[in-house]
Amino acid sequence: MTEEEIDQKVRELLGEVGLEHAMELMPEELSGGMLRRVAIMRSVAAFDPKMFLYDEATTGLDPVNADITCRLILDLAQGGKGFIIVTHKVFDALRLAERFMFLKSGSIIFDGNKDQLMQSSVPEIQVFLRELNPPSGASYHKGEG
Repeated sequence: MTEEEIDQKVRELLGEVGLEHAMELMPEELSGGMLRRVAIMRSVAAFDPKMFLYDEATTGLDPVNADITCRLILDLAQGGKGFIIVTHKVFDALRLAERFMFLKSGSIIFDGNKDQLMQSSVPEIQVFLRELNPPSGASYHKGEG
């Protein structure tokens, strides 16, 4: 690609994630959420992947940037790109996924859809889902959560 074509492609991809204005900024000048979006779009530019693996894509982000990142993941999926996401955030998992798998000590303890997940009696899943409806006055004991 020519420099002009590269510049145009970078502007286009940054525009897709609302960061065209940040094109001239250095990485240390970007927020955590901006860095995540740039990283995702960098992989799109470099490889045009059909599948993404996200590892804790929203961890450490404020709610606004977490929402923007989730919308980006969903937008890419609507564009025909698949994804696997590893997360400990219940709300992100429920918002993004159609299929859920839980691992414990290297073994799959659950594999199913959202309805099956919500109805599961597996104790570890019940603890995970507790975030949706925490018991009032909840106190967490050693070995929980």
